[in-house]
Amino acid sequence: MAGDKQDLERIAAGIADDAALDWRLLARLDGDDADAGDGLRELSQLAQVFRGLQIRPERSSASRVQFRFAGLDVLEKLGEGAQGEVWRAYDPMLDQEVALKLRRSDSDALSHQFLAEGRRLAKLRHPNIVSVYGAAAQDGRVGLWTELVRGRSLAEVLESEGEFSAADVVQVGIELCRGLSAVHRLGMAHGDVKAENVLRDVSGRIVLADFGAAREFERDGLFDAVSGTRQYLAPEVLAGDNPGPASDQFALGVLLYRLLTRRYPYTADDLDQLRVQQLAEARVPLRDLRPDLPRSLTRAVERALAPNPARRHAGVLVLLAALEASIRPWRMQALHWAGLAAVLLVGAAALLWQLRPVQEFKLESRFYRDGAGTREPLQDGMPIALGDKLRLEIAAAQPTWIYVFNDDGSPEPTVLYPLPGVAPGNPLTPGTRWQLPGHDGITGLSWQVDSEAERETFVVISSPKRLSQVEDSIAQWRHVVSPDNALVARGVGRLAPATAPVPGEGVSLAALLQRLGCDKAEAALRCERFVFPHAPR
Repeated sequence: MAGDKQDLERIAAGIADDAALDWRLLARLDGDDADAGDGLRELSQLAQVFRGLQIRPERSSASRVQFRFAGLDVLEKLGEGAQGEVWRAYDPMLDQEVALKLRRSDSDALSHQFLAEGRRLAKLRHPNIVSVYGAAAQDGRVGLWTELVRGRSLAEVLESEGEFSAADVVQVGIELCRGLSAVHRLGMAHGDVKAENVLRDVSGRIVLADFGAAREFERDGLFDAVSGTRQYLAPEVLAGDNPGPASDQFALGVLLYRLLTRRYPYTADDLDQLRVQQLAEARVPLRDLRPDLPRSLTRAVERALAPNPARRHAGVLVLLAALEASIRPWRMQALHWAGLAAVLLVGAAALLWQLRPVQEFKLESRFYRDGAGTREPLQDGMPIALGDKLRLEIAAAQPTWIYVFNDDGSPEPTVLYPLPGVAPGNPLTPGTRWQLPGHDGITGLSWQVDSEAERETFVVISSPKRLSQVEDSIAQWRHVVSPDNALVARGVGRLAPATAPVPGEGVSLAALLQRLGCDKAEAALRCERFVFPHAPR
């Protein structure tokens, strides 16, 4: 514990001194100090914001100015690549230094596209996305200027410090998932997620930069030439599809794999051979390269690398939930004897609790169809139609864990509840009639019928205790998604996935129900099935 306190004191002192911080210290904190560590990380990021508001660079003298572009004083080159050059520049209108990316404009169409993307990105404000301040075309070049991030790219960190710890990778993955979800909600795909395009500033904040390969993924019938970095391209992009949320997730999976191992999952130089390796999943499993990693973390990363987009996580927010779940055991250290004694006492109390007279498991559950200011109760067997919005009302006499699935008979059902980013979560507390799927903090949500089928079948599992078998399966199954952005953005979802489900490696819903003992009708477990046929058209 003394070492943990010293680590916290060192980080706090670094925040006060505006020093570059070693956030790997947080990985060594025990469970009691983990919340404090999270608070220090947020405090450091907030301090950087205020320093950015309060500290302004001195105006550049004429001798330091290399040239001017769109009103900016361009000071020095920071780097260059195949797509253009990056310069440090001074913006007199904003009275601060910015990063200016310049590229040659070979055509008016390219210039228009670059500027249009700049305008779209300028509307996006997210702590994990580099802020865009302006864009312009001048003298045969187009430029985009953004915030100047004080820090290093993950590629530089990987080169200098070696492979990342599990805690570090999870933190990077979580912040990139948040940033990418905001990009996808804008109707765009980043298209070039890689270690060189992800920055870690001195506060520890992860920032996704370089949107030169960004594309609108909802444009039907329009084809863009393959762009991006070879090792990060998803197989569907190599086959000619435009980048989208699923391909961004694949690239993020490649990035996390590389941060953990210092190598790419696939290394072929030829694009065709690279795709052959991807489709065959001919990579070294993460557990062989890093046996120290939690299995839940390796599963989360490798699911993002699935060659079939339908087998990947239902969206980056679902990947985020899997990453968050994987790191919880790493916040615990080995139990000391005192802790072990406490565990034994808890176990004895639990045994006495189990020996008490069993109280009846009381629960009320009913589906409703939302209308224009109305709410119609749905009896089992009543017809429903495309566009119907459904909710499940739950009222329990005790804390209750609820799990809801849309079962179409395939091995992998669609998870309707619980959902990441949607409240309430399990367990539901007594004394309230809960309306599921819940709300996003602002808007009440519903499940919308968006598929043509003979019927919709819902399976509702209820229990007064957490069902670990169910939650392990949920982590592998696809969650309800919105066809608009293919992820659980704001929790809005549909009853059926947009593509046919692909059999997964985990247990099927039917097998899970059998393992739980749903057919035995135990008092402490309730398994309900609601079937609503589609109304004839």
